[in-house]
Amino acid sequence: MKKLITTIGTEWLKTKGLGLKYLAIILGALIPLLNFIPGFFRKNLVVEGTLKYSIFEDAISGNTIKSFTFFILLLFVIITANRIAQTDHKNNGWQLMETQPVSKLQLYLSKYIIVIFLCVICIVSYFGTNIILATADYYIHPDPAKVMDFDLLWTIKTFIRILITILGIAALQLCISVAFQGFIWSFLIGSLGLVSNITSLIQKESYFFNPYSSLYTFWNAPEIKNLNSFISHSEYMSLFWMIIFLILGYFWYSKKGFKNAFLKNKKQVLISLTALVIGSGLLYIFQKPKAYESDGTGVVIKGKLETDLKIDSIRIYSKDFHKKIGAAAVKDNTFSWFTTQPLPLDEYILEIGNKKMDVIMASGDWFNFEIRLNATQLVSYVQSNRKADQVYKSNENSFGYEFRYALEKQNYTNDPEKFYELAESDWKENKRILNVFADPENNALSEDYKKYRRQLMAIEYLNEINNYRKMTSLTDPKFSPPASFSKELNENIQKPGPLLSKNDNYLQYKLDQLLSDKEQASNPDSILFVKIDHMPAGISKDQLLSKHLTKIIELQTDSIARNKLFAGEISKVSHPDYKKALYLKLDEINRSQKGSLFPDITLLNDKGITQKLSKYKGKYVVIDFWATWCGPCKQIRPVFETRSHQYRHYDNIQFISISLDEEQSKWSNYLKVKTSNIPQFWLVNAEQFMNRYKIQSIPRFIIIDPEGKIFNFNTPFPDEDNFVEILDKLKKY
Repeated sequence: MKKLITTIGTEWLKTKGLGLKYLAIILGALIPLLNFIPGFFRKNLVVEGTLKYSIFEDAISGNTIKSFTFFILLLFVIITANRIAQTDHKNNGWQLMETQPVSKLQLYLSKYIIVIFLCVICIVSYFGTNIILATADYYIHPDPAKVMDFDLLWTIKTFIRILITILGIAALQLCISVAFQGFIWSFLIGSLGLVSNITSLIQKESYFFNPYSSLYTFWNAPEIKNLNSFISHSEYMSLFWMIIFLILGYFWYSKKGFKNAFLKNKKQVLISLTALVIGSGLLYIFQKPKAYESDGTGVVIKGKLETDLKIDSIRIYSKDFHKKIGAAAVKDNTFSWFTTQPLPLDEYILEIGNKKMDVIMASGDWFNFEIRLNATQLVSYVQSNRKADQVYKSNENSFGYEFRYALEKQNYTNDPEKFYELAESDWKENKRILNVFADPENNALSEDYKKYRRQLMAIEYLNEINNYRKMTSLTDPKFSPPASFSKELNENIQKPGPLLSKNDNYLQYKLDQLLSDKEQASNPDSILFVKIDHMPAGISKDQLLSKHLTKIIELQTDSIARNKLFAGEISKVSHPDYKKALYLKLDEINRSQKGSLFPDITLLNDKGITQKLSKYKGKYVVIDFWATWCGPCKQIRPVFETRSHQYRHYDNIQFISISLDEEQSKWSNYLKVKTSNIPQFWLVNAEQFMNRYKIQSIPRFIIIDPEGKIFNFNTPFPDEDNFVEILDKLKKY
């Protein structure tokens, strides 16, 4: 060990004059400087309602840490390994190393340790510069959302993860630099590694034999809070490649050439081949995705909250009918829920205050959440044994870019051969991606979810094929899909599971299948009601009838005809949940339809006086529904003010603004700072109003006619041309 330390000291002395320490500091500081310095000279927009965040974590993580690790740190490793190796090449170190009083292994390891130590300096420079500049930005651009919290454990873990991620690449670059004189080979192979990773980003797939893929994996999961373990697949593979290339590089270095090291005699050839087979086998084992493992029979959901809101419980619902599955009490900002109730694979909803999160889960799953939220935003991190399913659901589509583009632009309406060639090629590629998919921690999809997604993918291709035939010809055989392609797609949707059987795409496919080509071209809506009516009673019939009836009542503009049609079909639905959902849908459509009576809501003005909306009866009332926590609402308000001023001379048009803030005080305090010429009101029982009209987002603009009825329930934003066109038609001179 003493000799190794002495050798490291000697190698460190040899780096003097190479400028590597200064280069490490400069490159480490480059991304933070580019990220912060321009912003120092720009005006900072403070968005009210932004979730509080640590300025240090925000500066270090995200896209900046990905760019630093993926590009800058790789470049530094290439330069450093080459410069250190070239020192020996230039000084005839290969011939002189036999004269050294230390082993060749110690000599080689010392070079590698120096490379890693310089990488540490570069990473420290990155972290330190971000911390310094983030602190400066905190004072230059004050913002209530910025917090000077420093999570030391998170910082250490992130630092260690970056360092381990680069170990294998550093060993590879040193090996190349030792083996080949000149900078070009080291730089060329390093550049090819970077290009391969960029290709992986585009194709969303890494190559298991690529030693540089640890950087690609890190790019996909830079945040340790989102990992089941902060030392994950990218780090394990980096350690694997580190061992491989340290051994390869050492023998190459000590034997003064590849042939002498591995091919000098038959024994060496045999040993080399054996090592190659063992290494390949280990690589295959390490790269093979880890299969999903069920954790018992129940479901465990736990986590912690970071919020200033009063939240007493986390509620779990089914997504389709919003049926309550359970609730977890929140104590000291932590929650835990466990059920032994069998849960099928399905989409569920976690409700935290007024925020919702979608989750795929089934019996045997566990989840550990870290959730930060306020009245406006929610940010969550999750650890789970079903993590790969969540990642696939969030990031992957059934169609590739080229096929999606062709569908959007309708490129091949006159070229069915090209359309089906592209569709079949896209299907095969996306099926392959599904089969080999693994999340950044190398967890494979669960078999039940993979089966569901394959079936859903097949359904979506079948639906697009049917849409293509509707656009072109349902009767001309040249527009029919190839028989083999159609057969393969249909074979994939046999025996649909519960999750697929209620999917909208699947139900649309089943409705299309009820009609012949001739029937689809005539009067399909009426024929479908007859066809469904002849089906045997059961859940399938209720699902199809609900899907079709919902579509028809949404398209029907006449309320009398809509209600008559609904009354004739609703009795044929036997499942209580579907029947209830249909009644709610009809009520929602009737309430928001043009000509429907709008409720005479109770309003509180900025003087504290209560009044009714009917005060403005006899005028077209243009209403801006907003809230103080809504950034887009506040951005559009000046335009709304401008439109109000533009139409101020027309007595039959009245602009008003109604706040949906939960707390009246926040609204009234905001008006003290931001005055307005438009009448300002606060809505009593805002949540009840939003639930009744299914208003999911704001700002929302609604126009009420002089009789107190809905004129336009989804009015365009005031900065759109359509808004002016609508108002111009209402002017009364």
